[in-house]
Amino acid sequence: MNTVKQELPVVAGIILFLLLSPLTAMSEMGTIPDWIPITREEVIELINKTPAGEMPDLKGKDFRGQNMAGIDFKGADVFYTHMRGVNLSGSNLENANLDLAIMPEANLEQVNMRNAKMNNVELGNANLKNADLTSAQFIAKAKGANFEGANLSKVKGGANMNNQSMGMIRTIMDYTNLKNANLQDADLSYCTMKFASLINANLRGANLTWCDLSAADFTGADLTNANLTMALLNASVFKNITGRDTIIGLDTAREIKNAIFDQ
Repeated sequence: MNTVKQELPVVAGIILFLLLSPLTAMSEMGTIPDWIPITREEVIELINKTPAGEMPDLKGKDFRGQNMAGIDFKGADVFYTHMRGVNLSGSNLENANLDLAIMPEANLEQVNMRNAKMNNVELGNANLKNADLTSAQFIAKAKGANFEGANLSKVKGGANMNNQSMGMIRTIMDYTNLKNANLQDADLSYCTMKFASLINANLRGANLTWCDLSAADFTGADLTNANLTMALLNASVFKNITGRDTIIGLDTAREIKNAIFDQ
């Protein structure tokens, strides 16, 4: 009986490692030598040769050092690609599979990512100014990213805390720039958005339940029918907002006494 008890922590540790291994691969970028380098010309050739109705297969490719601006990746499978710092501005990634893509510091300005799959994507300090992520699946690490003027309407970024171990995987948007962004009807429940700038953002109908919005700036934002049930509002700024009286769950928000509203 004692032997069984001693072995239980070991088994639990192995299970936890397996659950965390994809995230470890993302955080320790460059340490796994399995990405296959590919040039811009090779990408375009592969896409052009893909039969109609099939997904161009770009899984596990290494785009670093290449200029991928303006390429039509529509519907492509770019699962677990390495794109750190790559210029993808103006490219088309609509309906693409970007799950586990590594894209910190990438230039994604004006990129079309409508309906893209973006689960466990690394976007730290990436530039997504004026990008279109309408209806994208968006469980991403985007700390410090620039989403100014971006369209995130109807994004599916809410964490399912009943379907993952210890609720580890959630959308992280701390220190992001979301000024003038469109988040209408976006589901970002359980996200962290600490110190984010949401000045003049459209948050009509957005789901921010249980989000950590500490020190986020909502000055001039439209929060009509937004859901802030159990959101953490410590030092959050809500000056000159629209729709305060329609906000759902504001009376349940945590640390609301420390939030800053118009007098």
